[in-house]
Amino acid sequence: MYCYHHPDRQAVGQCIECSQAVCPECKVIFDGKIYCNSCIQKKVAGTVGPASVSGQTGNTSGLGSGAAVPAGLGEFNWGGLLLTWIWGIGNNVWWSFLVFVPYLGWMVMPWVLAFKGTEWAWQSRRWESVEHFKKVQHTWSVWGWALSITLAVLLLLLMIGGALLLVWGISQTDSRWY
Repeated sequence: MYCYHHPDRQAVGQCIECSQAVCPECKVIFDGKIYCNSCIQKKVAGTVGPASVSGQTGNTSGLGSGAAVPAGLGEFNWGGLLLTWIWGIGNNVWWSFLVFVPYLGWMVMPWVLAFKGTEWAWQSRRWESVEHFKKVQHTWSVWGWALSITLAVLLLLLMIGGALLLVWGISQTDSRWY
């Protein structure tokens, strides 16, 4: 029997609600029972708060704010810090748009995304596995650093060019006009 979502993977169980076959990545254990992602999302949507999903194991990504977050994901998110709202769009983390709030947004929100972004990204979007999530977040980190370094180099070149232009302009002035 093969997984309904990943037809190339062996199933390890069946959802008790819809009887769909699930692989280890699609399997969510809730209150000791196996569910597929669709059924657990419906079940969680009908409950209130994080306490209602505390019995989850397996791939809990994309199940909302009450979803259990695996321990091995890391705590600091460079993509959230460096790319803020762009990272937020790619990870369905709409809190990232608070970066556009004057003063508070540019000073505080990037740091909030750096420390809470990993958790929010896991809970807001469906991921194939923990490894897939880590790979995507690493890619965001690399792009964030590449963009930051590129902008820093361009700013430095602009400042050097401006200083050279200023020095050249001063040397070209005619002392008779003073």
